[in-house]
Amino acid sequence: MHKYPIFYFSILKDEIQPEQIGRLLYFEKAAGDVKLETGIDGLKFDFNAGARLEVPEGNWHIKISDFDTGLVGFDGEISQQVLVSLEKYYVHWYIEAWLDGEKVFEHLMDLHNKDIYIFMVNGVLGDTISVLPYINELKRIYDANIFLYPPKSFVPLCQEYMPDIILTEEIPDDCYVGFCLAVFDLPPYLIPDDSRRWPPYMSAKAILGLHHTAEPILYYPTAPRQIQERYVCIAVQASGIVKRWLYPDGWDIVVEYLKSLGYRVLCIDGANKVEENGYEITMPAGAEDFTGMHPLMERINLLAYADFFIGLGSGLSWLADACNIPVVLISGFSLPIGEFDTPYRVYNQLVCHGCYNDLKVNWKEVCPYNKGTEREFECSKSITPLQVVQAIERLIDDKGL
Repeated sequence: MHKYPIFYFSILKDEIQPEQIGRLLYFEKAAGDVKLETGIDGLKFDFNAGARLEVPEGNWHIKISDFDTGLVGFDGEISQQVLVSLEKYYVHWYIEAWLDGEKVFEHLMDLHNKDIYIFMVNGVLGDTISVLPYINELKRIYDANIFLYPPKSFVPLCQEYMPDIILTEEIPDDCYVGFCLAVFDLPPYLIPDDSRRWPPYMSAKAILGLHHTAEPILYYPTAPRQIQERYVCIAVQASGIVKRWLYPDGWDIVVEYLKSLGYRVLCIDGANKVEENGYEITMPAGAEDFTGMHPLMERINLLAYADFFIGLGSGLSWLADACNIPVVLISGFSLPIGEFDTPYRVYNQLVCHGCYNDLKVNWKEVCPYNKGTEREFECSKSITPLQVVQAIERLIDDKGL
């Protein structure tokens, strides 16, 4: 891909974790060759996938540093190599180049009126929803041309709700800067700190170098209402057993309560039954089966007309919140900072809880503190139907439903 061998440098000098290597290389491949001319034969630069400088043959001395702090990533002689920073998020890079002892080039990174490429990883529903508003904020702050490579499932949403953003899979030929945007929990090169320390949207602020809170994107319906009766949407599944509500028959009790209020209850999970770690989570018997892997726009057109949504710390809760309907969010696995703010969050703080945001443990291990004991998943099992019903009652009272 590159004209010369790559020499990686870093301000942090931390060891690269094996899990990071694949993502770093994938992003660098998407960024392609170094793109921008300096006016000096053979010397090229850009900030796609970090600070990058293509250095031709010659007696070159290069210094690349963070202008704001003075911290240096590279300072030395080099020839016929491509310098690439390991840091892929926003750093206020300052590039200086000397040839035969004479300073011939310097450049301070400035995003104003530039072409910016945003490369999004995977497409985790909730994470993607949380960071998308910051792409609009980036455009607003810098009056930049934003080229976005979104997850495939989000293309219709971006076309509808982000009309000023250019959607593309390929990075522009003269792109100035590129960012890999996701809620990473593997610092320090894809993100400056572990995303579990803060709400998910803070990852976008850290990666893109933004300071203000972005205006939310409202996912308004694009089709007329199809169900005339009052209804509530629920989702009982999530990406992992740790996120699910495991109180025995809890969902059935809540569904019967909702139906006693005159609501139709629509279950909109991707599947109506999931087995994991010895648990079988099924759609509540009293709910209507609207499950299946439907396009996101179809889900929006269903959610937007619901009186409210009841779910877990999962992507469908994020989608409901983006539709501007009230969300009852049941979660013991994460702390309140782990998702969007809602006054109808339900958790039990009197038992072990919040291991997702506990940096001392690997949250991907099932129940890291109590696995195999009688307290396994107590963060979930100890959330009672009464707590959920009380949250629903507050919601109904607040909204005048």
